[in-house]
Amino acid sequence: MRISGLVALVFQAYFLVLFVRVILSWMNLSSQRGIASSIGPVVYRLTEPLLGPIRNWLRPHMRNTPVDFSPLVLWLALSVVEQFLLRLLAGAGL
Repeated sequence: MRISGLVALVFQAYFLVLFVRVILSWMNLSSQRGIASSIGPVVYRLTEPLLGPIRNWLRPHMRNTPVDFSPLVLWLALSVVEQFLLRLLAGAGL
């Protein structure tokens, strides 16, 4: 596997974790049993270090909006970073 393929795989895996985080945010995990309560803490630990600062940055601009747009902002930012890295690696022949 080429390095660019590995980089793309890592980003896709994180996008999947981020998607699971969004789905889990619609559930009440304290009342859930089974897989949701098992993977919830892991997903939160993997995503909160990036989502927390984005949420804090967005908070003053959102003014009582009940929707958390931080996953969308993170998704877009990571997509840009992924494309940049993949083009850089492609240019280097990796």
